[in-house]
Amino acid sequence: MLLGATPRAAESSRRKSLIRWVLDYQVAPSGLCRYYRFGPYGDQESPLATAYAILLLREAYPDTALSLARGLARLQAAFAENRHVGGGVPSVANDDSRLFYSSDALVCLHAVLSLHESTGASDLLESADGFVRFVTRMTQGRHAGLLADDVGFPMQYATPDGVYQNWLVPNISMLFWDTLRQYAAKRDHEAAATLFGRGANLLRDCQSPDGCFYDHYDPGYPPVDYNRSRWRWKYVRPDGTPIAIGDNSLMSALGARRIGLQEMSERYLQWVRPVDGAAFYAYLDARTAGSGFAIGANTYYDVVCSGMYGQLLANLGRLDTAVRRGIERVAAAAQAPDGGYRWGLRPNGEFVQDNAEALVTGYWLVEAL
Repeated sequence: MLLGATPRAAESSRRKSLIRWVLDYQVAPSGLCRYYRFGPYGDQESPLATAYAILLLREAYPDTALSLARGLARLQAAFAENRHVGGGVPSVANDDSRLFYSSDALVCLHAVLSLHESTGASDLLESADGFVRFVTRMTQGRHAGLLADDVGFPMQYATPDGVYQNWLVPNISMLFWDTLRQYAAKRDHEAAATLFGRGANLLRDCQSPDGCFYDHYDPGYPPVDYNRSRWRWKYVRPDGTPIAIGDNSLMSALGARRIGLQEMSERYLQWVRPVDGAAFYAYLDARTAGSGFAIGANTYYDVVCSGMYGQLLANLGRLDTAVRRGIERVAAAAQAPDGGYRWGLRPNGEFVQDNAEALVTGYWLVEAL
């Protein structure tokens, strides 16, 4: 992408190329989308990727977007009667892992509600109802001994056999938490509105004093009463350095803005230190915002972070020319000849994971620019 191209022309070209990439390579015969092209996970069909494809395609290709939404509904229906995961969808549709994430349900809820606004298709609301039931059930861990308190935010995932991960994980769920408020208004659903408010209140605790967002809250097992001190980083290195994941922290910052907690987004922006204006290490030192990679490790940038950073600044009215050009440089370096975007970029210009391209990476880049 030439930096001299006008923003309108560049955006149009970039979006059209990505849409063509999705239509040509990522839509599987099942009616769902693959997250990656190339790399070791290139055959995995992902509800999360499908939801992002719906958001990308809903205006230019509404019929294809509807087909994808109905593919999600078929997958959802296959598990509808299961008392643990009914209403949700497995994170990978075509393998046996069967992990049903609350975050996936919230992304899918956002996609089907957005598509309903565009098309008026009434069956999409039935699917939305199922996603809300699943998310609501995932907040109710006390009766099963998974949470000491039902605090208004969902546990991370469940399996059809009744295995639960009881961590409370912001990132994707925080990014799409506001969708519960949209659903509540659409369906006149008081319980969803109440849940939105309780979860938003809890999420006020998920930011560190420095400004980075914690990775998760660990209730323990057996669970103990809620205590703000139990918010955790992704991991802590042997030398005591707390490590955060770049894209997870950016999703939380974007979510804070959508929820109405703008002061948290502002504090994050005061903390973060992108490289060359718009590149982000995949692993961050949660105290300094510098590289979280160990000395001598094979460092890389997570390309999706650049798009999310641009979107956050745009949402706050602060996306300036210098940052835009930084994002353009990242996008140009990561874009493949087929129209997709490699998700990992090394400082020397090489790519990671067999040049794998990711649908979500492309989505955030074209949204930001």
